[in-house]
Amino acid sequence: MKRTLMMLIAAASMSMGSVALAQEAGAKPDCGEKQKALDDANAAAKTASKPDLSSCKDMKGKEKTACEKPLKDKAKEDAKAAKDKVTAAKKDLACCKNPKKKGCT
Repeated sequence: MKRTLMMLIAAASMSMGSVALAQEAGAKPDCGEKQKALDDANAAAKTASKPDLSSCKDMKGKEKTACEKPLKDKAKEDAKAAKDKVTAAKKDLACCKNPKKKGCT
């Protein structure tokens, strides 16, 4: 009787310990917002690299080139800013998934 009782207590304490460890290990943070921000940044990066040259389509020669140049330059700047946002969003998501990762605070 005493031996059975000791085995039951030992088994119960071992199972409780493993449940607590499983909850700690399985408790992943909710990174849904960070994932959505990354998806939005990726979508913005795709559209930012294409300049809208429709206002210059009726022009010809040097006039057309002069019209398109600032629009293309602006598109390049926007694309660079969008890529920077994607990089930041990727880092935020990675830090959310693994807070102990190097570079995460």
